[in-house]
Amino acid sequence: MAPARGPPVIDFADFLSGDEHRVQKCAQEIREACMTEGFFQIINHTAPSSVMKEILDMSKEFFNLPLEDKMKLDKSQNAYNRGYQRVGSQIISKEAQKKPDLMEGFYVGRELPPDHPQVEAGKFGSGPNLWPTKLGQPFRETCMLYLQHMIEVAEQLLKALAVSLGYEKNFFDEFCKDPMTFYKMLHYPPAPPDDAAELQQGLGSHRDFGCVTLLLQDGVPGLEYWDKTSKEWVPVQPVKDALVVNLGNMFMQWTNDQYVPFLLRLESLRSKADRVRYSSVVHRVINTTGAERYSIPFNFNGNPDFVISCLEKCRDKAEDEKYSPVTVEDFIRPQYSATYGRTGHYEVAPATAEK
Repeated sequence: MAPARGPPVIDFADFLSGDEHRVQKCAQEIREACMTEGFFQIINHTAPSSVMKEILDMSKEFFNLPLEDKMKLDKSQNAYNRGYQRVGSQIISKEAQKKPDLMEGFYVGRELPPDHPQVEAGKFGSGPNLWPTKLGQPFRETCMLYLQHMIEVAEQLLKALAVSLGYEKNFFDEFCKDPMTFYKMLHYPPAPPDDAAELQQGLGSHRDFGCVTLLLQDGVPGLEYWDKTSKEWVPVQPVKDALVVNLGNMFMQWTNDQYVPFLLRLESLRSKADRVRYSSVVHRVINTTGAERYSIPFNFNGNPDFVISCLEKCRDKAEDEKYSPVTVEDFIRPQYSATYGRTGHYEVAPATAEK
C-alpha cells in the first residue's frame, strides 16, 4: 500500500508486461516523477523478495562484527572504493556541518580481476572486493547475487527512462556495458536524543552524484526529502519490497536539467553558480527512532569511458546545451573525493595520467 504522503509508488510490472499501453503508462508516471522531485519508489520489479531480505540480514551480521574485524577491511587499503567505511569518516553535505555523518558502510561492487582492462587502466570503482573471513562464503555469495539483481533492475529502469524521454527501449544499452556500479551496506546508529541530531545527521542533505540510485530500506524510517510546496522535510516511508529510485547529478546534466529535482526549477536560480549551490539539497537521513537502521543504496553509473552529452530530445538546438560533454569517470571521481576529503580519513586516487 502506498504511503499517504511522499514520493509516488510506481508499479514496475506495467513496464515489464510488454503490453504497449501499460509500458507507456509506466513510462509516463516515471516521467512525471522525474520532472518534479526526481524521487519515486518502484514495486513489482525483478529482484526477489527473498534476496532483499537475505541481503539486509547479512548486512546486520556484518555490522555486528567486532570493530577490529571490520577494520581489517578498511577501504583505505585501496583507491577503488571497496571495503569498510568507519563511522564519522564522511561528510556528504556541502553545507556547514559541525560533525561527520553518523553511519558506517561497506562497499561491494563488480568482482574484477587484476588483468581486467578497467582495473589495469585504474578506472574508479574497478577492482576486487574485500570480504570478511568470519562470515564465509554465504556472505560473499549473497552479496554478489544481490549485485546481479540490482544491475538487472537498473538496466530495466534505464529502458523505462529511455521510453519516458521518447527513445526506443535500447537507447541506453551502450551506456550500460561494463558499468561502474556498486552498492553500500549502511548502518545508522540512533541519532543523539537532542538538537545535536541537526548537526550530526546520519547522512547529510545532498543529491546523489551519478546516474541512478536504487535504495533498499529496512522497516526503520529515517530517509527524508525536501518538499517544495510545504517547504519541509517529508519522510520516505519504507514500502515492503520496494526500491526507492532517485536520479543523480549526472542524469540531470545528461537531460539538460529536464529531469531534475524541483529546487533547480525555481525561477530565481538563473546562474550556473546557483545550480551548483542548490544541487546538493534534496534528501538526507536522520535516525531519530531509537532503533538501529539499515539500508542499501545501489549506484549505477554506466561505463566509465562513456561520454555524457546533452540528449537531443532535451534541447531544441545545440546552443541550448547547458553543460560540456564529460566522461562518466571524470564526472564521478572528484565528487567522491570531495565527500571523503572533508573529514580527511580517506582519499580517492586522482585519474591516471593516461586517461
